[in-house]
Amino acid sequence: MQRTSFYMESTYVKPGLPRKRRVPDRIPGSRIRMVGHLPSVERRTRPGRVLLHRVWERITSSDLCRRGALSVMTVSLALSLFFFIAPSLSSVTVSIPVAESHEDISEILRSYVRREEHPPADILEPVDPSLFSRLSIRSYTIQEGDTLYDVARRFGLRMDTLVSFNTIEDVRRIPVGAQIQVPDRDGLLYTVRRGDTLEGLSGRFGVSLARILDANDLDSDVLTPGQKLFIPGARMTSFELKKALGELFIFPLRGRISSGFGIRPDPFTGVPKFHNGIDIPGDVGTPVYAALGGRVVQTGTHPIYGKYVILSHPDGFQTLYAHLSRIRVEKGAYVSQGGRVGDVGNTGYSTGPHLHFSIFKYGKAVDPLRYLH
Repeated sequence: MQRTSFYMESTYVKPGLPRKRRVPDRIPGSRIRMVGHLPSVERRTRPGRVLLHRVWERITSSDLCRRGALSVMTVSLALSLFFFIAPSLSSVTVSIPVAESHEDISEILRSYVRREEHPPADILEPVDPSLFSRLSIRSYTIQEGDTLYDVARRFGLRMDTLVSFNTIEDVRRIPVGAQIQVPDRDGLLYTVRRGDTLEGLSGRFGVSLARILDANDLDSDVLTPGQKLFIPGARMTSFELKKALGELFIFPLRGRISSGFGIRPDPFTGVPKFHNGIDIPGDVGTPVYAALGGRVVQTGTHPIYGKYVILSHPDGFQTLYAHLSRIRVEKGAYVSQGGRVGDVGNTGYSTGPHLHFSIFKYGKAVDPLRYLH
C-alpha cells in the first residue's frame, strides 16, 4: 500500500473553555483533528496550546480500524491518551511508530510513557512564549520632558511600534498628559483592506500565520475591511516613519519665513485672507530644491503664483513652488529630493523676490512646518 503522511494537531482545552477557532473534522470524543496532507516539515510549537506532530503511516486510519477490528472511537481515545501527556514537552516533533494491528497500540503507548519520563535533551528546544501569545496592552501618560523615543526605550520597543499603534501623525505634537497605548512587543497596527487575507498579510510582512492568529486571538480567518490587526515584528516603511517624525520633507530654500500658513492680511490690500503656504525671501536666481522626490505634474504661469511647479509625491502629497524666475524641470519628469526645480523670482502677485511653498495632502493645503525639517 502506498505510504502516506499527514499531520495531526492536538489542542489542549481547559475544562469549560472550548476553543472558538474554527477547525475541520474533529473526531467526537477525542482531541485530535486532521489537518490534511501536508509536506513533511517540522514546526515549532506553542507551549501548552498546540503541538504539531509529524505522523507516518503505512496504512490509513480506516484500514487500521478494519484490520484491528477496532472502532474509530477506540483509535481516537487511544491517540488522545498519548496527546494528553504531551503538553509538558515545550517543543517536540514526534515520529509515531507504525501500528500494524490492534496488539501494537498498547506497546506503542507504553513506549511513549517511558519516553516522557526521560525525554532526550536534544529534542527539547526553548521557545520564547511571547512569540505565540495574545497581545497585552498598557497605557502610559506623557510626562513633561518626554519624547516618544524615550518612552519607546523605557518599554523596550521600537519607536515605530508606538507611532503605528497609536496612529501618531506627528510625534512633535504629542501634548503632555496625553495617554498612549503601549503593546508588549514590537509590531504594526494594520487596518484590513478589501481583498486582504491572513495568508497574504503573513507573506507581505514576513510574519508567521500562527503569530498573527495568536497575537490577535482570532477565532476565524475571515477578515473585514476596517478591522484592526496587530502584526507582530512588522516595521513601518522609511517613508511612513519619516512622515510621523516630521522628517519627510526638506526645506526647498533655506532662510527666514516672512509669512506663515493660515489667515493673514493681504500684503496689498490688508484684507484678511487665507495663505495656503509659507513665504521664504531670497535673491533672484537662488536655486529652489524639491522638498521630496516626486513627479512633475504641472508647470506654467499663473496670475497669482507667477511661474510655478507642482510635484506629486507618494501618500497623496503634492508640493507647490511659486513666484519662480525660471522653471528648470519639465512636466512628467521625476525629480529626486534635493533636485533643482527652479530659481527664486518675483513673478505673479508678489511684493518682492521670494519663494511661496505649499504642501497639499489629498488636495487640501496643510501647514508645511508640520512636515519640514
